[in-house]
Amino acid sequence: MDISETATVAADKARWRIPSISLPAQTRTAILFVCSAAIGGAGWSGNSALNYFALLFPFVYLQSRSRLDSLCAVFYYAAATWSVIPGSQSFFQTGHNFVLPLAIWAALVALCSAPWVCLFSRRYVPLSVIVAIAVLALPPLSLVTVAHPLIAAGRWFPGTRWFGLGLGVILIAAYRRFGTPMTLAVLVVASIATHARFHRPVPDPHIVAVNTNFGGQSPHDDIDSRLELQEQTIQQIALAHPDTLLIFPESVIPSWNGMHETRWASVFAQLKRQRTGLLIGTTIPIPNTEANRNVLLSRGYTERLSYVQRVPVPLGMWHFREQRRGFPLMLRFPPTIRVWNRRAGILVCYEQLAFWPAIETLAHNPDMLLAPSNLYWAVNTSIPAIQHVAAQDWADLWAIPLYEASNR
Repeated sequence: MDISETATVAADKARWRIPSISLPAQTRTAILFVCSAAIGGAGWSGNSALNYFALLFPFVYLQSRSRLDSLCAVFYYAAATWSVIPGSQSFFQTGHNFVLPLAIWAALVALCSAPWVCLFSRRYVPLSVIVAIAVLALPPLSLVTVAHPLIAAGRWFPGTRWFGLGLGVILIAAYRRFGTPMTLAVLVVASIATHARFHRPVPDPHIVAVNTNFGGQSPHDDIDSRLELQEQTIQQIALAHPDTLLIFPESVIPSWNGMHETRWASVFAQLKRQRTGLLIGTTIPIPNTEANRNVLLSRGYTERLSYVQRVPVPLGMWHFREQRRGFPLMLRFPPTIRVWNRRAGILVCYEQLAFWPAIETLAHNPDMLLAPSNLYWAVNTSIPAIQHVAAQDWADLWAIPLYEASNR
């Protein structure tokens, strides 16, 4: 080895040792596990101020020196998705039986963390991170996983669109050259710079998202009379808002058929006269099957069309490999609609948390983001707050106004 090579190696070693602290392997692993759990729990707590932490997980993973260390991903996703346990307990009405909620949570954690663990390479850790992020951002895993770290790019770099998503990946690729201090410095400076020039778009006063408190259906209810009352309430709200586009929550009318069109005909005619447009969350049966489409109907003073939810919530609505019952995948349907001469991107409920449907929607450069949801089953969990944070992240990243309509 000649003198110049010796000098280069020495400088390289010095660069890596300056920010490093010598720790036993077991201690290092334990610290990675604790930090990952803390980041996952804070980043996906539903607190927008803490959502910044979610983007830091890949940089914690970069400290891994063994496959055992890579299990820090399990701790990140376990803490990020723990709300699935009370959520699924309420959704599936399991009472005090936690077997199914725990099984769903464990399966979700396993799916989310598998790419990080299986693709680990000590020699190419940054490449492992980038590939894991890509695998979780694309179908099929993106359709059944949540808490993707890059969703928080909207919190860090609002208004930057593709650049904001790409900056995190670039810093991961350059991490070994930059080191921890420089990487964090670039993240913070870039975030401050983007926030300094970002102004969240002001919502259009003629577009109103309506929140309802209809709850869910109970077997003890007089269902027909209750649904009739809900429809009357929707009609009254609509007729009281001339020159307005109203967005109602997901499944605010449980099912829509030809009788509804007839029953609502006079209301729709009046809404056209007063220039009121309606976007109504409901479901439409798929002919010759037991399956349904979850849709957002456009009626009144709007073009007559419907947005079809592309990715229903797995297990709860979408039954894997089953297209003739439940709510099957509808990936072929468009992610945006034209309403009042604007392009509206729509993310219905679970789609707000899944990376692929969200980024597919935003890739069409919508003028606004609509986020209807039906959250009556999750009112006592952090899930509604988490969905709000994710939807706001997406809207801020693309610098478009967000309109959220939820049923509680």
